[in-house]
Amino acid sequence: MRRLLSVWMAGAMTLAATAVFANEAMDAKVSLRGSEVHVKLGAGLSNATLSISGPNGFYAKTFSEHGSPSIDLIKAGGTANGHYIYEVTAASSEIVTNANPMDNGRGGVDSADEFVAVSTSGGFFANGGIIADRTSQKEEN
Repeated sequence: MRRLLSVWMAGAMTLAATAVFANEAMDAKVSLRGSEVHVKLGAGLSNATLSISGPNGFYAKTFSEHGSPSIDLIKAGGTANGHYIYEVTAASSEIVTNANPMDNGRGGVDSADEFVAVSTSGGFFANGGIIADRTSQKEEN
């Protein structure tokens, strides 16, 4: 579990270092039903990524450009009992100017303007791939 948490934290720190995050809460609804984690994006959000990590090195990730991402734990192989952590990131419609555009290594300089990223995260307990305890779920509205 300690290794899983450190991998998750490293990923979150990398994401925070490469994106501008809004100070306001993300306008998305995360629903936990059966074996599925589903995200319904609010207006103005796009390019959403849902990632879930759990016991025994379980990790699943999906991307949706304009729709609502979802992951079915059982179909993704998350059948071990234990605590799972999810994170949702998306681009808002708000644009900010990048104060320090840098050479991106692909033959050009990063754009001076970029979309503000928003995120939310939480956790749940699953038993045999079925979400059993939602009390540890954290939602931001």
